[in-house]
Order: sequence, then C-alpha cells, then structure tokens
Amino acid sequence: MRKITWGIIGLGNIANKFAQTLREMNEVELKGVASRNKQKSENFGKEYGINSNKCYGNYEDLTKDEDIDAIYIAVPHVFHKEISILCLKNGKSVLCEKPVAMNENEIKEVISVANEYKTFFMEAMKTRFLPVNQKIKQWIDEGRIGKVSLLQADFGFRAQFDLQNRLFKKELGGGSLLDVGVYNISYSSFIFDKTPTDICSNIFIGETGVDESVSVILSYKDGEQALLYSAINLDTIRAANILGTKGRICVPKFSNADTAYILTNGVEEKIHMPFEINGMEYQVREVVKCMNEGKIQSEIMSWNDSIEIMKIMDSVRSQKRFS
Repeated sequence: MRKITWGIIGLGNIANKFAQTLREMNEVELKGVASRNKQKSENFGKEYGINSNKCYGNYEDLTKDEDIDAIYIAVPHVFHKEISILCLKNGKSVLCEKPVAMNENEIKEVISVANEYKTFFMEAMKTRFLPVNQKIKQWIDEGRIGKVSLLQADFGFRAQFDLQNRLFKKELGGGSLLDVGVYNISYSSFIFDKTPTDICSNIFIGETGVDESVSVILSYKDGEQALLYSAINLDTIRAANILGTKGRICVPKFSNADTAYILTNGVEEKIHMPFEINGMEYQVREVVKCMNEGKIQSEIMSWNDSIEIMKIMDSVRSQKRFS
C-alpha cells in the first residue's frame, strides 16, 4: 500500500486538528498547505514541518503541486464547491469538510466533475467512521435491538453573538443546520439507510438572517421517525438515542463518540472504544484505502449519501416557519 501525500486548503482550527492527525499516521504524509495569506500558510507549515516552498499563498498552486496526492478542504461552506472542482480538475483526490456543498445542485456538480475526471471525492463526515458508530451499525444490522423505530439526536452549542463570526453570516453559509444539523441528518441516514418519505421542520431565523435553531422530523415508509434538533444559540446534550422493539442504544456525543450503551433484556452493556489519535484518523484511512484500491468514492460515505443528505437539508430550509 503506497503512502498518500496530503495537502490542506484552509488553515483554521479544524485544519490544525487534521494536520495533527496526519502527523501521527504512518500511511500518510502532509506535504503542502495553502491559504490566501502567504504568511499564515508559512506559519502553519512551520508548525508541522512543511518546507516553505510547499506553503502556498493561493489555492491553485497547491492543486498543481505534483507531489500532492490528496487535498483536505477546510474552508467555509460556500467555497466547498469551487475549490473541490479546482482540486478534482487538477487530478487531486478530495476529502471535503461537511457540509460538502451549499445545496443539492452544487454537490451534483462536484460529483459530476469527480466522475468525469475519475478522481476520488468524499465528504468528511468522520462520525460514520468512528469505531463505536461502526459497532452500533453492526448491532443494528444483527437485530440486537430489534426493528429500529426511533432516533433522537441533537447537536447544539451557544455561540457568542458576533456579526463578524461566520456562524452569523448568511453569505458564508452560517446557521445551525449547515454547521451542526448536518451531523444529525447524516446520522439518521446512517442508522436507517434509506430516504425519508416525509420531512417536517421548524426554523428560528435570528436577526442576521441565519437559522439559529432547527427542529426536524424525518418519517420513513415503515413508520420509523428521526427527531432531530440543532442550534447555535443553545448548549444541548449532543446525544443520540436509538430505540428498537427489543432494546435501545444511547450514544453520548454521537458526532465524536468513543462510548455507547446498549440495553437489551433489561441489561445494560457499555462499550468504550478510544480513538487512536483524535477520531479523524478513521476517515483518512478510508480515503487511503479507496485510493489504493482505485476507487473514486467510498461505500461508507458514498456520493449518493451526500446527495440525499443535502436534499433533506434543502427541504428543511424550504419549510422555514419563523423570521
């Protein structure tokens, strides 16, 4: 298995975490970074031992670097489509932070380019790849808690109101749904593995025009439901509860989980599967595996998964109730 060399575009907090992950892994190497600010790029590169000539002051130069195999995109949501396409057209495999685009049309455009250029592309929904969540999926498929009928999931935090914060800027894709609500919707897709037949939502729009809190009910053809809540104005528990006809599973901090509880026959069992690094390593390994096998998409986080999740979020936003 060949070592995959990586570049990073967008050098904020999440990029630092990703760089830390790559530094601890043997099967990958961080070779280059790019920011629109050359000094920022060089400062970032110095921290992670990257040669200054691989610290770019624009994105395009990184995408043309022949020493780079794959690029992690960590810029604000509104730029995901543009930069993903730039990378793909230059033959770079892409791991793009969630949400993978702003709407269904955008993600379809990106995937069309990935397919045309036969180049790997995946949304960075690390939650699906965490060992605990993979174990939970196995339990469900084995029927450990019977037929799953209900998912409750929430992800909210109270952000300090700031007109300069991207979370409160509509033009930068601010709001709770795209930032954290995507975790809830993606988790529902992961658990039920099918498309909802009905979508109902209530949205609170704050003074800057972004959704500060969102409630969503997804209904499925066999009576299953997902009750989901996201917020940037409220600290929530951030847990997922999966209820079946024979038991239930509780997943604290489901989006970044290393622990879960399963209750069957009146007996509760705890599993704890600590991360090797910080949780991002599992999605990186999936990219490396797929690239080495010549695949252009992942079966765990497929292109169709990303399209269906974005379609749901488009529907949620079209139903806004309050402003």
